[in-house]
Amino acid sequence: MYLLAKFNQLFKRSIKNELLRKNFVVCMTALCFITSLAPTTPNFYGAFYENKLLIFYTFEWFVAILASVFVFNVSWIVIKYLDRTNLSFRKRMGVILFIIITCSMLVGVPTNYLGNKYLGEGASFKSLHVSLLFNFYMGCIIGLVYITMSYVDLERKRKLDEKELEVARLQQLKAKAELDALHSKINPHFLYNALNSIADLAITDGKKARKMTIALADLFRYSINSSDHNYSTLKEEVEMTRVYLEIEKIRFEDQLNYSIHLDENVNYYLVPRFLLQPVVENAVKHGLKATGKMTEIDITVKNRNDGLQIMVADNGPAFPDELVPGYGVKSIYDKLDLLFPNSYEIHFINQPEKKVTMNIHKLMKNEPAI
Repeated sequence: MYLLAKFNQLFKRSIKNELLRKNFVVCMTALCFITSLAPTTPNFYGAFYENKLLIFYTFEWFVAILASVFVFNVSWIVIKYLDRTNLSFRKRMGVILFIIITCSMLVGVPTNYLGNKYLGEGASFKSLHVSLLFNFYMGCIIGLVYITMSYVDLERKRKLDEKELEVARLQQLKAKAELDALHSKINPHFLYNALNSIADLAITDGKKARKMTIALADLFRYSINSSDHNYSTLKEEVEMTRVYLEIEKIRFEDQLNYSIHLDENVNYYLVPRFLLQPVVENAVKHGLKATGKMTEIDITVKNRNDGLQIMVADNGPAFPDELVPGYGVKSIYDKLDLLFPNSYEIHFINQPEKKVTMNIHKLMKNEPAI
């Protein structure tokens, strides 16, 4: 009865109500069960020859269906209630077994007593005793079937949860490894050029060499990520971008200017580490280095209704019609895919001014820092 009643797909299209559908399955199961036992019943042939077959089996079917529906519904109500409690599996199954046995005896004993009386077989103490034992054993069998089935379901769910947890852990480790790889890679050409500039400045201008060395150390300290975080606050990210621009400004002196506009209420929103620096580096590379002219870079961060908007504008050459992302831009896409999946947009715009716009729709704040 319980096995069939748990098959939620039976009659799902024709009977929408779950309780009605399960009760229908219970009735059908009880009817099939009692019908299959008909030829093995001692009274079957005698009742047939005495023209009592219809009355006898109509009563038997009625009793079987009544008992099954009563036991199922009471037990189902108890199970739904126990699901909201913190009882252990053993205690829950113990309560359910007791309820099933009790319900089976409550409905089975009176109906058997009335049936014997109605069919003229008498209602003796012996028949009552047999009825009690029969319904007790039937309740035990039904309860044990349900407990066995519940235990199998619990084990299956536990193993499935373990597998899902392991898959989630492996995915987390994979994402962490990918992010660590992305964070640890600073453009080697930038490092090579910065060290060469420091070497030259050490001879001509010791103060600038010292300033550039400290800035480079700060940038690499941020890159090393000793706290093992995948995110940084916008305040930290903008500060490290400013450090990078200071290094480039020392190298190119009067050929680079920059400005930063940051809304005060966005300081502690979280973004991926090194989100801004690759965009700014591209502006320096394709603007100042490619043209040799004065490069102006403007960084603006705003808090809009649909999330954060980060804009990096410069006066360098326009973006090509078919933009092929280099390593730096691709790293931005990779980080946002891992940390803000389906919650960001990146646009490369040439008119009315050349700029890169990044919109992050999922807002996260670094609460401890506030």
